[in-house]
Amino acid sequence: MERFSYEISRDEGRTVLTVTGEIDLASAQELRESLHRALVPGGSLVADLSGVTFIDSMGLRMLIEAVNKAAEVDARFLLAAVPDPVGRVFELAGISEIFTIVATSDEALSE
Repeated sequence: MERFSYEISRDEGRTVLTVTGEIDLASAQELRESLHRALVPGGSLVADLSGVTFIDSMGLRMLIEAVNKAAEVDARFLLAAVPDPVGRVFELAGISEIFTIVATSDEALSE
């Protein structure tokens, strides 16, 4: 089991939140708080999930909340580098279309 952690980097209204480990009930609140802090009105937030090894329904809920919060503050929220097992969970839950998903954080920031 890999412990949840994250790093935030900012550059001119663009923020990358790089997430590592498991996103589950134990880490969901910390993820929620970090996503909400990172969302800047009118800015862009990229959640780089390349290091995520597991996600459960609470993790999905936190990401959906971030999509909604971004819409409230007129910000862009994108997911980058979603590992296949995590993407599969999105598909099984029927929520893939909710997110804007790109291959890499660099690609997201260049849009």
